[in-house]
Amino acid sequence: MAQNKTGFFALHKQQCKQSLADMMRRPLGNILTLAVLAFALTLPASFYLFAKNVTVVAQVWQNPTQMTIYLEPGTSTGQAELLHDELAQWPEIDSLEAISPQQGLVEFRQQAGFEQALSLLDDNPLPAVLVVKPTEAWQLDAKATELASRLRMQNRVDEVRLDSDWLQRLAAIKQLVIILAMIMSGLMLFAVFLIVGNTLRLQVLNQRDEIQVMKLVGATDSFILRPYLYTGVWYGLIGGIAAWVLTFIVSILLDGAVAHLADLYDSPFRMIGLGWDESLILLMISAFLGLLAARLSAGRHLKEIEPI
Repeated sequence: MAQNKTGFFALHKQQCKQSLADMMRRPLGNILTLAVLAFALTLPASFYLFAKNVTVVAQVWQNPTQMTIYLEPGTSTGQAELLHDELAQWPEIDSLEAISPQQGLVEFRQQAGFEQALSLLDDNPLPAVLVVKPTEAWQLDAKATELASRLRMQNRVDEVRLDSDWLQRLAAIKQLVIILAMIMSGLMLFAVFLIVGNTLRLQVLNQRDEIQVMKLVGATDSFILRPYLYTGVWYGLIGGIAAWVLTFIVSILLDGAVAHLADLYDSPFRMIGLGWDESLILLMISAFLGLLAARLSAGRHLKEIEPI
């Protein structure tokens, strides 16, 4: 029994090596096929990389870091300080900054184009403002909305501004990027399936005479199909490795542009490449697509070939 198992695995090993050797005997045609496979696999990998980085950026920016409380007009400095001291005791609030109407007016005057407009006003129209930074647990979208509702119920509070519009736009952009990545990945992976299947179909047709002879001497369809299965796996695996290298090059080329853009926003974010687990998944998917394409395409045409 053990000897049969050893012979079975030895046969598989021999056919696996032989299928790779047969590919090496046709370098030009196979290199072109592998190049097409590599580019076809690089596109979904690059789209995934893009969606992954957009998701990471969205997760960093998805929580509001602060909310602004506008007090009612006519609120005195003492009333503003009393509200400030009261809110500072809330466990949901990490830090609190008070901006008086005079400080707000000075900041507006420092902005280009506002000084002449403000000089025409007789009174200071700006209200007192409290800038609230919630604790990390209360920076989630739902928690921040709840905290803003509670702040609106406080005395002397006119309006609480929680700027969530841009967060919704960012979430919509992230969702759009993910959907596009899934669609393009599906299309390109299907293209890989078609390329490998068509290549092996042509090989089966070119070796029609050999297959007929093998069937005449008693070879089964599964025995004849096995080298084509290994060839499909080799196509997918080598194409996946080449696609990983190209994706790595793409990430390096984009890293400089991403770093420059992040620096403009004072962000330490840098381009995130494929992890070892994601790289392994890429190779597994490409090898599986090659195996599946070989099984369906070559297997179907082998059944149509009968010995004369």
